[in-house]
Amino acid sequence: MAEGLTLPRIKVCGLTDAEAARAAAAAGADAIGLVHFAPSPRSLTADEAARLVAGLPEGVLPVAVLVDATPETALAFAQEAGARAVQLCGTERAADWRGFPLAVLRRVAVAEGAAGELAAWRGVALGFVLDHPAGPGGSGRAVDLELAARLAAQAPCLLAGGLDEHNVSARVHAVRPAGVDASSRLELAPGRKDAERVRAFVAAAHAALVEVEA
Repeated sequence: MAEGLTLPRIKVCGLTDAEAARAAAAAGADAIGLVHFAPSPRSLTADEAARLVAGLPEGVLPVAVLVDATPETALAFAQEAGARAVQLCGTERAADWRGFPLAVLRRVAVAEGAAGELAAWRGVALGFVLDHPAGPGGSGRAVDLELAARLAAQAPCLLAGGLDEHNVSARVHAVRPAGVDASSRLELAPGRKDAERVRAFVAAAHAALVEVEA
């Protein structure tokens, strides 16, 4: 596990242009997700991702979001893109990622077997992203909040799965995660974020996270 990084609290994922990335950072997001997965409408090449990263404030964490990556392909993409962490969303195995030089976030499907996945990646992943089991991410579907709450009590987790400015407060209070991660429900179209919705989401998420920590 990479040293010196802390788990982000508010991550906006699936950004595809530099202006939207800067707007998310200005709104208060402390991490952005750079998807590199060809089937996704939010997928970026390393060059495209690097252009987004170049415009970010230093304190915002760029996260390469990958599916079925190897440590070699993940590191090559992250280095070219300027990402300082990777989010693994496929069938990756924890044993292969021990000693990986960048911080690792592990997506976990909130379903039967999720606790075992947390246990397998403990000590390898900086934290976990709790998402709906329908796919590797970006489904816009809500997770089982009761199960997510049990998982979030076991390890540092970001809650994902259909979050937006309207529902994030209630779901944060139900799950009590370390942070949140949103994508598809903040969009005008796949990959095109709505700056107003992003600002409203970040504000609502921040307020809710402060309340559950009080």
